[in-house]
Amino acid sequence: MVINLTTKIEQINIEPGKRILVTSDIHGHLSYFKKVLEKASFCDDDVLFIVGDMIEKGPENLKTLRYVMDISENGNVIPLIGNVDAYRMKLIHELSEENVDGFYNYVLNLRQWTGTSFYEELAAECGYTINRPEDILLSKQAVINHFEDEFRFLANLPTVAETQNFVFVHGGLREKKISDNLDKSVFELTKFDAFAERTPFAFDKYIIAGHWPVVLYGSDIPQMNPIVNRDKRIISIDGGCGVKKDGQLNLLIIPDMNCSVDDITYISYVEIPTVCAHDDQKPSTDSIYISWLNKEIRILEKGEEFSYIEHMKSGRKLYIPKFTHQK
Repeated sequence: MVINLTTKIEQINIEPGKRILVTSDIHGHLSYFKKVLEKASFCDDDVLFIVGDMIEKGPENLKTLRYVMDISENGNVIPLIGNVDAYRMKLIHELSEENVDGFYNYVLNLRQWTGTSFYEELAAECGYTINRPEDILLSKQAVINHFEDEFRFLANLPTVAETQNFVFVHGGLREKKISDNLDKSVFELTKFDAFAERTPFAFDKYIIAGHWPVVLYGSDIPQMNPIVNRDKRIISIDGGCGVKKDGQLNLLIIPDMNCSVDDITYISYVEIPTVCAHDDQKPSTDSIYISWLNKEIRILEKGEEFSYIEHMKSGRKLYIPKFTHQK
């Protein structure tokens, strides 16, 4: 099978009265996906957009992909390709002696992080165990042959889906006019870091994008809920599922194609415990969020439980738990 990833813009007309659900960045968390759809009472009368990155970084990557394939047969589920989906498929087909060591190290990192990886799951179904780079090359052709349907499904996914009032894309649009993005590569449109901040355009329709965890748009208090940028008409929905331990899977709920943005709501699912404070607490007036993009610190004083550090980007000095800066 030859993989030919080309940008596809799909025009979709959704009749008034249909509820539109939107999620993204499932990253192999099938239980999260099923639970959030259950919370929303998803049914055949709804239209569901899955805005890319269905696999990798989670415990059930192949099962998630196959589940999306199954529910897509009903006609009311519209998955789009994400950068991880595209890169993983492309890399598997291009594996060689020159790049297999790097890919093997990536597999090992994912194994340590989540216990598995997309490629390990594919190889296991073909009867292979990955214990060395050579095992990847030995299993490559069997994987490509056995999973032809899955790879073809991913390769045929649209990059952009345009409806009457909303546009869906995993990373972001490089041009303001939708059709002008046709000459951009799949990877340019699926990997647009900090799209809502970096794009110079105010779009005519609301662009609903994933890829960039919404927590990275903040600098004070971390939060994972969808963000609406009214000036640029962008809704960012990636809740960091599979990327952060406290990440959640968000599901945007658009009650009708012609609704106001004020009528759009969301629900989310995450499997971490919650607690209730018995007493009210005043919000911090001097908080800071240190994201993994700007995590460089200088240790000023080591303590038994807390260390006094300087955050290099902001220059702020504060105490943090000692374990957070230990390897």
